[in-house]
Amino acid sequence: METLFRACHPDLSAASWAIRFAASQDNVMLVLSGMSDLEQVRDNLSCMEHFTPFTQEEYSLVQKAADLINSSITIPCTGCAYCIHNCPETIPIPKYFTLYNADMRELSTKAWTAQTMLYSHFSEQSGKASDCIGCGQCEKMCPQHLPIREWLKKVAARFEGTL
Repeated sequence: METLFRACHPDLSAASWAIRFAASQDNVMLVLSGMSDLEQVRDNLSCMEHFTPFTQEEYSLVQKAADLINSSITIPCTGCAYCIHNCPETIPIPKYFTLYNADMRELSTKAWTAQTMLYSHFSEQSGKASDCIGCGQCEKMCPQHLPIREWLKKVAARFEGTL
């Protein structure tokens, strides 16, 4: 993804793009950014010192990047974890969805992925996807209104070989 942005502005970091995008929105008066070291502070200041709002071309580039990212996500889970608080089977739903998404992205280029091993490790500590009893508590809590129970069946089929 970063190569798309570097092709447009080779001198800007990913953080600079993000800060400029946020600052270019209507009615934004303050942009906060997490920074870990002095170099990141300098980078943030450099893009805001002589602030230039996003151009239409830059907005289009961000949309293209978003479309590419979204097209590679099978389960559109944001990882908020609201779904796991009332799960009677202690299934780490967002973790499993993340593994499934990564597995689906990698399967087109690899015969084997590490996600199966990670799933096995996580399921030894928590409930497996196939442990879902279909109570629907997770779906009541999901802000994305995902059909979690259906996705868990697909996760179980992929990582446990069950249907």
